[in-house]
Amino acid sequence: MFSERYGYDPRKEVVFEDVTPNIRNRVWNLFYHEEIAPEILVNHNFHRHNTETKPLENAILDQFGIVVDSTTRGIIAQERLKKFLTKECEWYQIYDFIELHLLHSETDKRDYYSDKYNMMLESEKSGYRVLNLQVVPITNTHELQEIASAISTPYPAPNKHLEKALRLYADRNEPDYENSVKESISAVEAMCCVITGSTGGNSTLNAAIKRLKDKGVHIHPCMEKAFISLYGYASDEHGIRHGGIDFKNVPAEDAKYMLVSCSTFINYLLEKMSKNNRI
Repeated sequence: MFSERYGYDPRKEVVFEDVTPNIRNRVWNLFYHEEIAPEILVNHNFHRHNTETKPLENAILDQFGIVVDSTTRGIIAQERLKKFLTKECEWYQIYDFIELHLLHSETDKRDYYSDKYNMMLESEKSGYRVLNLQVVPITNTHELQEIASAISTPYPAPNKHLEKALRLYADRNEPDYENSVKESISAVEAMCCVITGSTGGNSTLNAAIKRLKDKGVHIHPCMEKAFISLYGYASDEHGIRHGGIDFKNVPAEDAKYMLVSCSTFINYLLEKMSKNNRI
């Protein structure tokens, strides 16, 4: 922006655990212009718009406990929602709203809306982005791409573990970083087992990763050692999987690092295997 380039308006800092007035207003503007205004233009029916409320709006209003009855329909209900978002709600409810909008949107529009929200959040220096229909505290585009790719492999087991890891990490009310780390590592473990066909006692990450070379996946010994060490981080006598006191308070940055690193490693394994045409 001109004002930022020439120092008239200092560049905004990244905003965590808060929202600026601009973010509030732009979330409402995006919702209004994408969901409400187009219907008015298509139907050319302003009277209907003044007396009825769309199912999407009803679902969102109900979720936030905003009363909707025969006297608060259509334009009145929209004005109540606008006031709630732009002036009244807590900062985290703005991100709840984004998730609700995506959840209740038509399936074929979700990616489009996610991109629109992410462009807005990036331009407003928000510390959050939309990923897999959730708002997460990750702003690095490369990290988002790695997780999005790893979470949508053709294999249900690693996908489910990563989805759970992301959900536990991204929970704004009660984040569970300890279990998020567990699920991230379990996702790598599941991917290695898919590749090697490991089951039973051979289905641990420690055992499966050593068998990758038997399936044509040759990784550098240092990388193998690093991920075996991650298994130890989660599974030794003081580790996360055993609930040891050393890892009772896993910090957010550890959970984020594990989520991104494990996603990247899964993508790396898939690329290795695709070159061998083995999966």
